[in-house]
Amino acid sequence: MTAIVPALLVQTQEAFEKNLRAVERACALIQVDILDGTLFKQVSWFDAEAIGAMRPATKMELHLMVENPIPIVDAFQRHVSALERAIVSAEMHRPLGAVVGHIRDILGVKVGVAVNPETPLHEIEEVIHEIDQLTIMGVHPGAQGQTFGDDLHLGDDEAIFEKIKQARKHRADLMIELDGGATDALIPKLVAAGVHRICAGSLLFRSPDPRAKLEALNQLV
Repeated sequence: MTAIVPALLVQTQEAFEKNLRAVERACALIQVDILDGTLFKQVSWFDAEAIGAMRPATKMELHLMVENPIPIVDAFQRHVSALERAIVSAEMHRPLGAVVGHIRDILGVKVGVAVNPETPLHEIEEVIHEIDQLTIMGVHPGAQGQTFGDDLHLGDDEAIFEKIKQARKHRADLMIELDGGATDALIPKLVAAGVHRICAGSLLFRSPDPRAKLEALNQLV
């Protein structure tokens, strides 16, 4: 069964809590998008201690679009009991296998890997059998509200669907998540392609009623 995962990419604590409270009781999982300016130029708000104090009523995964994810995961592991998974970027310049192993074995957190539209799957061959989720980006990271597909970075919409197909063939049991560019019209195609989780950011939070929109999207899938 496919699920919609609300994605929180915000600039302030107030915006984070507003979005969290709007959807937390209508979903089993939310994604916290984390940017610190090291891997991509954008920066987001992601204070682990403050988020833990909010006591989220749903599980949480981190999408770490950063060069050094381990200290951030460590902080969330200590402060946020709702933490379920950390997703690291395949494009970081640190050794992917070592980072995945540390998060999984030392911090005791489930771990996934995210690949940008232009990143081929063979670049994560060393860890694809060690992760519990593959997050395939439908846009280039950094901002919500982008259109699905990424012609600028050599990852158009057909290439993204082909990557989903390749991942399913490579490892049939792997949880596949699509992050970025989701629309009402696109969601049924993603479900048919075998995507298990679909992240929704602007699609939800630019709606007048994010919870009602989330419930409608879950009916759609």
